[in-house]
Amino acid sequence: MHRGLLERLQSGEVLVADGANGVRLAAYGYRPGEAPERWSLDHPEAMRAIHAGYIAAGADVVLTNTLGGSRPKLAPYGLGEEVAAINRDLALLLGDVIARSGREVFLAGDVGPTGALLAPLGALEEREAIAIFREQIAALVAGGAGCVFIETMMDLGEAAAAVRAARECCDLPVIATMAFNPVRDGYRTMMGVTPAAAAEALLAAGADVVGANCGQVQAADMPALIRAFRAAGAPLVAVEPNAGLPQLVGEETVFSQTPEEMAAAVPDILAAGANLVGGCCGTTDAHIRRIAAAIRGGAATGAPGAEPA
Repeated sequence: MHRGLLERLQSGEVLVADGANGVRLAAYGYRPGEAPERWSLDHPEAMRAIHAGYIAAGADVVLTNTLGGSRPKLAPYGLGEEVAAINRDLALLLGDVIARSGREVFLAGDVGPTGALLAPLGALEEREAIAIFREQIAALVAGGAGCVFIETMMDLGEAAAAVRAARECCDLPVIATMAFNPVRDGYRTMMGVTPAAAAEALLAAGADVVGANCGQVQAADMPALIRAFRAAGAPLVAVEPNAGLPQLVGEETVFSQTPEEMAAAVPDILAAGANLVGGCCGTTDAHIRRIAAAIRGGAATGAPGAEPA
């Protein structure tokens, strides 16, 4: 039995998370209009190859392809009654890939936004949101998830509800990250949440690790975000930057930052005190391989103020 996720992070080890699934699914033939989660189960060889590629690249934490696996996200595809089966089966698929890899890898159950607004801005009540997240998380745990990774959140109430749901239905490490955009006085989510407010509320809700992913930020923005989380008292911080800023080329959103360009930001990310580093939109196994090499070749202490080698 390898050491637990929190034990390794708390010891000062910096771990590597995987990268994007969307860009890789497209390479295997997925097209918008289908539920990515259902498509992944209908084309298991593609999903297995994507997971295996990230593991081979050096990822220590690999996420299930279930970002849109909640009932409100699956229902428009006619899959509302398949929430439990889809999430469980995608976790089982990833677990099998990990077992075959021969590496010590943590299986993270991925949870994203519901797409609905919480009251008072919308009709979704907190207890209803918690129930929605509980349904998904319970299925991920049944499939073998060893931690819960809540990501790409913009509404703090929704993010906190997801954390509370995880705490209600399992006793596993909980990672919660939000999507930030640059503003005049720092960074905020689309709903106006600051890194400090996010850290305080998510930790109070029960998160073990907090951080940032996605949004209108890239790797170079992460050190400032990490420092903001640390200043707010976050003991462990995770970041998953995009491969540069999104650019619209024709009708396609493109992220053009190369693996080498992303990896160049790693020393500053480590110096700011990151504990878990992966990739979000536009990243591939090539990006993760470079990030992993930069982390393992540097002074990866995971402590704020640590100087890179």
